[in-house]
Amino acid sequence: LGVVGGFLTFFIVFYVNQSHSRFFTLYGHSMACKGRIFDAAALARTTLPRERALRLVRYMNAAHATAYVGLSPTYSTKSYFDRVERSFQLLTPQERARLDQINMDAGGSAHRELIAWSLMEVEHAKDKGLLDNQLASMLRDEVLRLRAAAGQLYDAADLPIPFFYVHFICLLTVLYLPLFSIAQAINAGVGDSAHWVTDVVSGLVVVLQSVFIIGLRVVGQKVCNPFGDDNVDLSVMFFIQFTWLHSNRLLFSESPAPSDYSVENDLARQRITIGDPWDGGSDRGLGTETNEEEDSVEQEEDSNNHKQSSKAAP
Repeated sequence: LGVVGGFLTFFIVFYVNQSHSRFFTLYGHSMACKGRIFDAAALARTTLPRERALRLVRYMNAAHATAYVGLSPTYSTKSYFDRVERSFQLLTPQERARLDQINMDAGGSAHRELIAWSLMEVEHAKDKGLLDNQLASMLRDEVLRLRAAAGQLYDAADLPIPFFYVHFICLLTVLYLPLFSIAQAINAGVGDSAHWVTDVVSGLVVVLQSVFIIGLRVVGQKVCNPFGDDNVDLSVMFFIQFTWLHSNRLLFSESPAPSDYSVENDLARQRITIGDPWDGGSDRGLGTETNEEEDSVEQEEDSNNHKQSSKAAP
């Protein structure tokens, strides 16, 4: 019995550990999707016209939302995506008709279609001269990293914890717990050697052992697939809403005021010290104010003088 109990303890602890690792790995991939959209929104806000930035981020948010469709029965097109699409206006009627043709519930094809639309939007902006090659490459990288993070969700869904492993744990549980209960009853004594205190303690031990083994197995089964309707599952609706809200806030962010030398110099003087070698030379300020227009005029005059001297040389 002790050997069976040792094997069961090893397998069930290893199983729960694997399930928790899987849970936090999938959470990390979900957060990576959010981060990629935020980065793309920040870049789009500072480099693209407002309407193109809105369209790119809308496509990326739609790709994020469709990435969860089909991972479990909880997140289907009818019960999940229709509600999200209506609330956040992620697609036009023509775009939604295209995704309905693809059938979002059939896999990740709809998600990858939206990724392709996002990449097309970046390419169109580059072709029109709105983006240089470097900025276009940065935006493409964010879109493709979004696809990679979402792809990890499908990869995990395609490779669950092996059924044989879970079945073996259930088999050991069925064999071990009845034998353990019988052993505890025998150890409690019979006839004149029996005592009610021993019976109570043995009964509590059996109950605690059953709770420990069955409880750990159930916990492992619950957390191994975090995209469902259990209380311990990840809050996908919150992820989608939070990402959509704050990515659009990034797109509508405004600079509070233009840069001003006197303001920055006063703030630099009032801050805590950054060290004597850096604060001493400029009295903790910015040093001497430079006039950008005068500097540019002086540089232009120097250039002209250099050209005239070159022409005068024999």
